[in-house]
Amino acid sequence: MTPTRHLAALAAAAALLFMLGGLLVAEAGAADNDCAVAQTAFGDCAGYVAGVENKLSPRCCRALADIRDMAPTFVRQRALCACIHKEMVAAGKVVTRRAAALPGRCGVRISFLPTTHNFDCSRIPRAD
Repeated sequence: MTPTRHLAALAAAAALLFMLGGLLVAEAGAADNDCAVAQTAFGDCAGYVAGVENKLSPRCCRALADIRDMAPTFVRQRALCACIHKEMVAAGKVVTRRAAALPGRCGVRISFLPTTHNFDCSRIPRAD
């Protein structure tokens, strides 16, 4: 499977999980739902971060802002970082410089975005 198809399949799977999660939100809890939403949103950036797409999508930048807004506390930031990190690792290749440059290129202040396969989300500092 080509990287583009792999990323599309991951995005579709995340979207399906999000829809199913919406049906089970009372049982699964808000944290699981937020994770699925963040993974789906980050799917708009996955092709660029993996080096498959050369152009940064405006949808990716909107997704970063949405992900940032979902995590007002450091506990939520760590949790969403872990969700996105899991998605990045599953997708395969990560071009570190592209991942690290996303916030600046998009003009979105987000300090908890994983940038490498070995990114440690538990080390995100407490901001309050």
